[in-house]
Amino acid sequence: MVPQPDIASIFDFLLESPTAQAVVPIENSSGGAIYDTVDLLVVNAQSIRILEDISLDVRLALLGHPGKMIQSIYSHFVPLRHHRDWLAKNFPAAQVIPVNSTALAAEKASSVPNAAALASPGAAPLYKLSILQFPIRPEMVNVTRFFVVGQQGRKVRSAKQWKTSAAFQLKNVCGSLHAFLGAFACHSVNLRMIISRPLPGSPERYVFVMEVDGSIEEEPVKKAFKKASTWCEELSLLGSYPSRLRYGS
Repeated sequence: MVPQPDIASIFDFLLESPTAQAVVPIENSSGGAIYDTVDLLVVNAQSIRILEDISLDVRLALLGHPGKMIQSIYSHFVPLRHHRDWLAKNFPAAQVIPVNSTALAAEKASSVPNAAALASPGAAPLYKLSILQFPIRPEMVNVTRFFVVGQQGRKVRSAKQWKTSAAFQLKNVCGSLHAFLGAFACHSVNLRMIISRPLPGSPERYVFVMEVDGSIEEEPVKKAFKKASTWCEELSLLGSYPSRLRYGS
């Protein structure tokens, strides 16, 4: 187990460690896509593959120092966005400070007597903090989806559900996106997700990242990608991988 300070450092580590695997967030049900992960998957499409899809019900705690007035609250920007109303109601005078991870938030709060963190309850004993409230907003469903990524992966022989992801750049002609997506509809392949990102160094050009149901080994998926690729300037498969049931659901 090798912790890294941010998503970019994780990808750097994987490029230097061919047998390593990592877990990175890709989407949060409240905050949306994690664009750092999306962009790094695109940039490293020829080297790093998506190996597995995991979704977790996330329940965060307010960690801090008992009996101390809370003047600042640390967390990752996604939990801060998700709990914005709760923070405004319960700690209107506290300074809200985004950091790279909830673990780092707990570490920073541990050294400041009047600080707290929105983080995993498991971080409390690691950083000698107390759990002041858990769970926060129990009525809200907060699911984060993660990818297991790496240069190599073990061969999975059976899984109930598979997904396939790809990055693509379309030809700059009218109707290209419509025609591209139509290939999947024609072969009854369900589109799960599509994200557009600016293409670095190319104003008004975009790269798309998509996810569909099914393995690339399945004929409908294979045929859909083959037909869709005729509308692309470039298409790279990011991985075909098992998708697990949501943990904790």
